[in-house]
Amino acid sequence: MNRNFHALCAKLFIVFGIIMLAVIACRAPHNTAAATSGYTHRRLLLRDEGISQLALVDLQDSSANWYVPVPVGRDVQLVGNNRVLIGTANGYQEHDLTNGKKLVEVTRYPGTVAARRLRNGHTLLTGVNWQGKKGIVLIETGAGGDSLRSYVYPGFDYVRLVRETKNGNFLVTANNYVFEGDRNGAILWKAMIGDAEKMHAWQALRLANGQTVVSTGYAKTLAFFSADGKLVDTVTGPATVHPNFFAGFQRLHNGNYVVANWQGHGTTNGALGRQVLEYDKAGRLVWSWQQDARHFSSLHNAIILDELDLTVLQAEDADGKLAPVAVPQQ
Repeated sequence: MNRNFHALCAKLFIVFGIIMLAVIACRAPHNTAAATSGYTHRRLLLRDEGISQLALVDLQDSSANWYVPVPVGRDVQLVGNNRVLIGTANGYQEHDLTNGKKLVEVTRYPGTVAARRLRNGHTLLTGVNWQGKKGIVLIETGAGGDSLRSYVYPGFDYVRLVRETKNGNFLVTANNYVFEGDRNGAILWKAMIGDAEKMHAWQALRLANGQTVVSTGYAKTLAFFSADGKLVDTVTGPATVHPNFFAGFQRLHNGNYVVANWQGHGTTNGALGRQVLEYDKAGRLVWSWQQDARHFSSLHNAIILDELDLTVLQAEDADGKLAPVAVPQQ
């Protein structure tokens, strides 16, 4: 009887141990980047507005990191041949992705707000009340920086980033509006983001379901608008990451969104918030990155490089995801 009692106790102890291991496993924090994204983020391309810097951070090999000062400006794009394009206040620059070295610079367009490489290989520059024209002005430039043609949308006094749609139109953020304009200057679609003082819409992407997703600046959301311009959903939070201003964002191949959570002007914001956030399609925060305050202040662009071909131009496809583009011979 004593042996049976000890055997029973041993069995109960084993069962109890299995239950406790299961409970611990359930409570243990998950590696959400690996579990939800389908891969672990490794390399981040980052533009810091606070200290006017372009940087590459390798989360597995810090010896590959680089940090280079750049002029004030907006937007970041992978343009092939292991190069990155950035807009400046006078035009644009191209930098080597392996070390950050500046390779190309065009400075003949003072007043430039942002720059974007088009699918035809030309570079689109953005400004307001600019180049002798009123409203939002887009200048398409050739390989040497020469102006080829312009597109004008009157009646606006503010612009941030522009994205070329799959059908060749332009999605433009204009403070508390986002609109789609064609190459004849006609506005084909428009949605109101909200109060101009609380918004400062930054970037927009068109999705395959007809919705348009917009990073809303001080509203600190990704906002989704239907084809008829109605707000259908927003994504933000939680408070622990200190949402402040949602700026440049990327749609990953799995449908998740990575957004730069800008924390304010100036050089001393590096300890504020988590400045790279990833949300899944249900709007849940599944991954975030805590920047090193010794190297960063306030990010306004972030691109995850891991799943992208850096040897070719990358532009948004019909579902808002970065995809390789075969640029025609100039």
